[in-house]
Amino acid sequence: MKAGDDRRAALAAWLRDEVATNPGTLLGEGYQATVHRYASPLGDVVVKRPHESFPRRRLGIAALRREQRIYERLEGVAGIPKSFGLLDDRYLVLESIAGPSLRDHEPHLEDRERFFTDLYGTIAAMHAAGVAHGDLKRKDNVLVGPAERPYIIDFGVASLRKHPAGAWNSMRFAWFAQLDLNAWVKLKYRRNMSELSPEDAARYRPLWLERIARWIRIPWQKLTLRRPRQRWRQRRRER
Repeated sequence: MKAGDDRRAALAAWLRDEVATNPGTLLGEGYQATVHRYASPLGDVVVKRPHESFPRRRLGIAALRREQRIYERLEGVAGIPKSFGLLDDRYLVLESIAGPSLRDHEPHLEDRERFFTDLYGTIAAMHAAGVAHGDLKRKDNVLVGPAERPYIIDFGVASLRKHPAGAWNSMRFAWFAQLDLNAWVKLKYRRNMSELSPEDAARYRPLWLERIARWIRIPWQKLTLRRPRQRWRQRRRER
């Protein structure tokens, strides 16, 4: 048995009892699962747990199994948290990245250019491995790790390139990959699209799906006062 297998076995033995008795620190909640942090003897880990209510539980377990396959494909890619596998075929156990989200830390980046260069490298390696994230526009899905190393998390809606890939899979993967590049450009330039360098302008190709989403999003944001609420939360975080 390899050393990595030993660590996984030891971690699974500890977590099996811990998850049953201790909710850990709740980090967030989505449609598929809740996310908790545990301080294990082998270091902090993140555990994604399916919702307990039926049928959300079955749907959540299926989603976590799929996400585990994605992490397996991305093993070794810099900027992707390590996966320790599925505990009891239902709890996804991941490396915990020490650091805030890009949403919280963006105003405090010391080297913005290097951060986004590294993030682009992770995106390119992710695409080469056959995974497109599809939701990088959400700053919460990018973490600022130690030494301002970017990490990409939450692959719940990601697209996997199949082998061999049919026409629909190839088209869907290409859409998602372009969504990732478009999101990267918007994040890097804070949506100031007039400032794009020629190299980055060549990477940016808006999709018709994004245009439709924008037509819907802008009136909805005004109706729900999203911008004022975001500014209010930002002021609270900075106090």
